[in-house]
Amino acid sequence: YFKIAQNDYNIYNSKTITTFNNKRYYSTSYNPDKINNFLISKNLKPVFIYDNLDEDSVRRNIAKETKGLSGIYMILNKETLSYYIGSASTGRISSRFTNHLIYLSGSKIIKNSVKKYGLHNFVFMVLELFPEIVNQQNNKKLLNLEDFYIKSLLPDYNILTEAGSSFGYKHTEVARIKMKANYSEKRRKQIGDLNKGKSFSPETIESMRQSALNRKDVNYTEQGIFNMKKNSKSIIVKELNNTIYGMFNSIVETAEALNCSTKTIQRALKSSSKLLKGRWFVDYNK
Repeated sequence: YFKIAQNDYNIYNSKTITTFNNKRYYSTSYNPDKINNFLISKNLKPVFIYDNLDEDSVRRNIAKETKGLSGIYMILNKETLSYYIGSASTGRISSRFTNHLIYLSGSKIIKNSVKKYGLHNFVFMVLELFPEIVNQQNNKKLLNLEDFYIKSLLPDYNILTEAGSSFGYKHTEVARIKMKANYSEKRRKQIGDLNKGKSFSPETIESMRQSALNRKDVNYTEQGIFNMKKNSKSIIVKELNNTIYGMFNSIVETAEALNCSTKTIQRALKSSSKLLKGRWFVDYNK
């Protein structure tokens, strides 16, 4: 990332570097005007835009810069301009990126598209940050925001009719045309209004991140920990190359060994990828 004037184009180490609405990104493989025009047509002003997703340095930037943040993200196919919209709770933006685009364990449509077009033909964007630490009480607000973006922009890669719903279906072309007539113009203007004055400064983003990172985990009583150990199944932990890292008698022991919270272990066990902190795979020892 480099400091340059808005909408200026520069060459740095053979890479085209540009900004859109003060959001910096760079590319070796496409004309940035195509992406700029897409964002303008959708009335979008992303907080972060990441290209060259096949480069390790870009993946590290995503993990570093979105750590502790939550919000709405978009995955854009640069060739077809088809896209997917999703939401990520606090500290989960990077894992949503890796699940969809690296491990291909998220959306099946994205999985097939990445295999067809290649990872280098995709862009990952954070459209909007959610200004609260996501918890059980306010999670519905985040899903409502995701639902607003989905119904406003009708992303081609989304097959669920409502954010967070498991009862989705792929809309027929007639239904999509009707939805476009009902939502598009009015909703796209609302998206622009929604983003007016809401661009977070780097200081605000850092404050949000630190607030999430400093959040205290639940303090369990000794009896509670004993009950979890007693009722818990044994856990097997594997490296990314599928070699066994270790086997533990409970979620509590696994969390202690991997230096993370029991909630982190539980979330990984419930996820489809079973990925933990981008370093291990965890599962119940069958």
